[in-house]
Amino acid sequence: MWVIFSILAALCWAIVSIVDKYVLTKWVRKPIVPVMILGIIGLLASLFIYLFHGFSPLSYLNIIWAFVAGVLYILSMLFYFKAAKIEEISRIAPLWYLTPVFVLILAAIFLGEVFPLIKYLGIFLLVTGAIIISLKNLEKISIGRAFWFMILASLVLSGEAVITKHLLNFTDFWTVFSYIKIGTIFALIPIFYFSFKDLTSTVKEHGKKVIGVISLAEILNLVGKVFITIAIATGYVTLVNALSSVQPFFVLLFAVILSIFYPSIIKEELNKPIIVQKLVAIILMFIGAILTT
Repeated sequence: MWVIFSILAALCWAIVSIVDKYVLTKWVRKPIVPVMILGIIGLLASLFIYLFHGFSPLSYLNIIWAFVAGVLYILSMLFYFKAAKIEEISRIAPLWYLTPVFVLILAAIFLGEVFPLIKYLGIFLLVTGAIIISLKNLEKISIGRAFWFMILASLVLSGEAVITKHLLNFTDFWTVFSYIKIGTIFALIPIFYFSFKDLTSTVKEHGKKVIGVISLAEILNLVGKVFITIAIATGYVTLVNALSSVQPFFVLLFAVILSIFYPSIIKEELNKPIIVQKLVAIILMFIGAILTT
């Protein structure tokens, strides 16, 4: 089950990535806007779960840990945006796929997740393939301030994943998901205070349709988060996080389809060197997926 839900999460996030790319290119100047909308939808989703499912018992200490996980998620986004202001997205986005490496280390230390060598080889191939398939140019990654902000973003996000697995040892995934989403509000309060004008200006400039499109994308983002939480509940967080790295494969697949049939939405550059690069990455990822599962 963890394999299925990990891949479903990657599929959801791939669609969100395509929508986000279009929105950030055509409508929204500041990526913080979708994060604010995600926070609002997350809070509403938590309220819906509480009303129709209820929260299972959880100790006060673990509730605090859930809130910490929510704050870490938003903090990882802020580090990402800081990096995005300094460097091109194409140079920094592949560094997200270092997260499984940090999860591997943290889960081994704090959760005791240790695997045979063949599993680690699979994780390495998945991460390597994800980075290669995400790069427009294999020489794009450079060491600088943006690089270190992305290292921090990946490290913080891995902390959120490990805390999630810890909490799932004590209660069901709906309760864990809800408490973490409530926790994001603590981090979003100052963001709303300083950046709410960016949200209102976006509505004034492009109308409510942009909020509608972003909201649909962020709802799908939350669905992906539910899937990954279920996967973590039923499997090892190290392997779940690694397998969800197949997301760039789905992004590439959707981008190619849209480039052929709807080039006005997105246009994927596909020359011979890039095709070879992507094929090598896909082969590495599928071998990694087989070894991991």
